[in-house]
Amino acid sequence: AAEAGVETLREASMAALDEALGEIARRFGKDAPDRASQPYETLYLLASKVIDVSAFVADAGVDKAAMSLCGLADSCAETKAWRWDAIDVHLNALKLLRAMGAQLPVEQREAMLQGLYRVSHYRPEEG
Repeated sequence: AAEAGVETLREASMAALDEALGEIARRFGKDAPDRASQPYETLYLLASKVIDVSAFVADAGVDKAAMSLCGLADSCAETKAWRWDAIDVHLNALKLLRAMGAQLPVEQREAMLQGLYRVSHYRPEEG
């Protein structure tokens, strides 16, 4: 009964996930005309929303990629500088993981997530 109850949330959760990913792309993607004027906090909040609604795609790695994006948003806020190359890599990874992350071999998915983690924790000023 509990599984059936949780399953009733699938459609709404998946719609919310896709909406959050779309909003991130619209506001922070390469083609977003005013992405540099967006607040760091907005990226963090949108990535947090992805984490919140990604339970039904937990085997795809979307939640872990979004956690890495939250870390990157924090880093940008601390330095008061956008790292667009790193953000673009995260957005591309989120798109790929959402589309086919669960179908990727575990080793490939984990390597991708580890790469995102390294990118999000890289500090240019530290070399």
